[in-house]
Amino acid sequence: MLHRIKEFFFPPSVSTPEELRAFIAGEAAYLAQKTVVGYCRVKTMLDYAKLLTEPAFRDQQELSRWEGYASTLGDILIMVEAWLRPADTGAQGRLADSLAALYVTILTQHVPAHRQDWTDSIEAFSARFALARTVEPLPPEQIVTGSAKLIHELVPIADRLKRNDLEIIRGDLRLHMLAAHASMLKRFRRDALVAALTH
Repeated sequence: MLHRIKEFFFPPSVSTPEELRAFIAGEAAYLAQKTVVGYCRVKTMLDYAKLLTEPAFRDQQELSRWEGYASTLGDILIMVEAWLRPADTGAQGRLADSLAALYVTILTQHVPAHRQDWTDSIEAFSARFALARTVEPLPPEQIVTGSAKLIHELVPIADRLKRNDLEIIRGDLRLHMLAAHASMLKRFRRDALVAALTH
């Protein structure tokens, strides 16, 4: 108990590639999980537990969570690259390449039942990241716009019931992303991470 309290008030630093990978994977999973499950719970209210016993609902929620994760993983990596981006252009390229490789490493650790592989997600992220690494960084809350649209499309709620809910999902996701950003600022040891990712 005391250990958990200490970690809450004094979260461990992130200063190595291994710690960075755990941070990125954990935050991306949290964003997707909280947004998908939170929205489904609120939308179905007392029927949520009953709906989880129905394979069609349960499987679609799981699909939404995994596809959302593939997208929020990209969001977190783009946020991390923007904050770690060094002044030296050569170092910028090496750091971005290291982070791009992390996307593949993290995502391909698990292939859910509805997929054979993650090829299309990897290609989509590569195209998105190729642009993001060369332009002025977006504010964290704007990075998740695509993820919000994807989750809104995929969640197992009838279209007529979720038609006007994109802004709700986007707002929820933005709040979680801002929390991830605040955690990054508090925990990252920037110089150590940049050095590790550019050599």
